[in-house]
Amino acid sequence: MRVTDVRRRAERFIKQLCGKDVWTWRQVKIETIALGKEKYVICPNLLTSHSIIYSAGIGDDISFDLDIIKNFGAHVFGFDPSPVSIAWVEKYNLPLEFRFFPYGISDHDGEMLMYPPENPESTSFSLCRKTSSEPFEVPVMRLATIMKELGHVNIDLLKLDIEGGEYAVIADIEESDIRPGQIIVEFHHRFSEIGISKTKTSLKQLKKAGYKIVHIDPRGYVYSFIHRNLLSLKKEGVFVMHPGI
Repeated sequence: MRVTDVRRRAERFIKQLCGKDVWTWRQVKIETIALGKEKYVICPNLLTSHSIIYSAGIGDDISFDLDIIKNFGAHVFGFDPSPVSIAWVEKYNLPLEFRFFPYGISDHDGEMLMYPPENPESTSFSLCRKTSSEPFEVPVMRLATIMKELGHVNIDLLKLDIEGGEYAVIADIEESDIRPGQIIVEFHHRFSEIGISKTKTSLKQLKKAGYKIVHIDPRGYVYSFIHRNLLSLKKEGVFVMHPGI
């Protein structure tokens, strides 16, 4: 383990003791790999060239998406309504396996206010974190609507790095019959506008929907989940470590 990871785990432990982070742990041991600049963790044996990947929150980095395409030949569908992301993607020579859509994913079809980051050099626009900058309206759609329009029956992997918008999407997943095989979520309870109660609620919703934790990054922000239906396949090397969240 790297020194930086040890330090981050120690910092998270202190936050947990102070009630500023969630007490959680890995629940399933299974082969994983980390992809992209952000080192998102996935279960590679559960993906193929026929897999459907939804990647919400692009910014100016599609290294994860490119690694998915390189390793599996799968099709990746990217979503981001921020003007910076749209402009960046238009200049990028995208592979055929990657399709970009200039709208966000939320719990309804329509529009939402998006807030620019305080730092003008940042690409972290948010649908829920208010800033001193003037917000503007962007289009959003539910997963069910997107899947219907794209002709997808299921999603094999869903990545959510949407600056606080993940809570609405997870609530919508729990209330629907949509069950992506794997989900990667960057939770934003570190934002003062959000707090750990929302992350606790989302974890309970994911548990109720049948998900177990495969990985938690050392900072305690990014979680990887797998659905119990995939575990029921009893693939070699899989066993449940803990009974629940």
